[in-house]
Amino acid sequence: MPTVHLDAESIAERQLLAALQLAAAKNWIPAITLAGAAEEILGKRLRKLGRPPSFDSMKAAVLEIAKQAGGDEPGLEKDIAYLINLTKNELKHYSGDELIEFDLEQDGVEILERAIANYEMLTGTVLPEMLQFWAKQSET
Repeated sequence: MPTVHLDAESIAERQLLAALQLAAAKNWIPAITLAGAAEEILGKRLRKLGRPPSFDSMKAAVLEIAKQAGGDEPGLEKDIAYLINLTKNELKHYSGDELIEFDLEQDGVEILERAIANYEMLTGTVLPEMLQFWAKQSET
C-alpha cells in the first residue's frame, strides 16, 4: 500500500465524515469516539490560530451559568470540562467492571455538533453530510 500524506485537517475531516455515517446508522459508540477525535484535532488547530474552539465556548458558558447560580468552588472549571467530555472519554478509555450508563444519542449529537462547529470555524465550509445531519436533527 502506498504511503499516505495527511495533514491534521484531512485526518479530522475523515474522522468526522465517518462519525456522521455511523451516527446516521445509530451506531453511536464509534460515532462518538471518532467525532471526539475530530473535535479535539480541529480544536487544537483553532487554538493554534488564537481562536476558541466549540469546547472552550461551551465550557465558558456553563461556567458562567454555574457562577451565577452561586458556584465558585475551586476546581469548578475542571469539573465542567470533565463532565462535558465524560461520555467521549469513558467510551474511549473505560476498562472498569461495573456497567456505565449514557444517553448515547444525545451525547453523540452534542459531540458531533461541537466537531462540526470546529470544522466550520476552521475551514469556513460546511459539507453536505453535515447539512444532512443538522436537517435530521431539526426533524426530531
